[in-house]
Amino acid sequence: MTPRALLVSLRDPHDPMAAHERRCFALRADLPEAAVDVHPMTEGRPDPGRVRTYDAVFFGGSGAYSVLDDVPWIRAGLDTVLEVLDLRRPAWASCFGFQGLSLALGGEVVRDDARQELGAVALALTPAGEADPLVSVLPRAFWGQEGHHDHVDRLPDGVTLLATGQQIPNQAFRVDGAPFYASQFHPELTSASTIERFVHYQSLYQAPGSDAEVILATLRAGEDTPEMAQLLARLVRGQYAT
Repeated sequence: MTPRALLVSLRDPHDPMAAHERRCFALRADLPEAAVDVHPMTEGRPDPGRVRTYDAVFFGGSGAYSVLDDVPWIRAGLDTVLEVLDLRRPAWASCFGFQGLSLALGGEVVRDDARQELGAVALALTPAGEADPLVSVLPRAFWGQEGHHDHVDRLPDGVTLLATGQQIPNQAFRVDGAPFYASQFHPELTSASTIERFVHYQSLYQAPGSDAEVILATLRAGEDTPEMAQLLARLVRGQYAT
């Protein structure tokens, strides 16, 4: 039987990147797009009984929003990540989802445009990451697709750091005792889909005075880590535990 996943969308439902995100998660999870249902957080929190019916839950990015914005549906999104954690559903939260889970668990998220990361970023597994049954499929040094202004400055208690970077040290963790993973990088994206995101959100991520063509050339030269495609596919099939 084909696994099913729920994507909790943290984007404006009218944003074309909401549909793009669904396609990206489905592709990287090796699922038909129809096997990935979407619940927009703008419509309120998903019913816990419904959440229990899925093999995995995904939380992605948010485009024009920050996890620090004082917006009711964003605050509800923080409650939702904790509900999914309490339900012990296999889950992956990337970018905005990573920051939201960190904040909800008591970590610290800061806005720092000077440390913005965009495109393929060189990252590395920690010793715990090399031993983790899921993320250890990645090579010790790997490329992660990024696009963010905010970052997790202090991890919450009760998580294990799995990946780190030179500019932003906190890049991925697993919640201790739960099948809930989170990363600043996007395992659902490739260099090509990162470019599609940048083109759509260009006004948000292009620094004043910078040349869009130079940025695009850098993004086009970005590298992918082939093993990244295994992460979500293995998560939805329960291949994350020893």
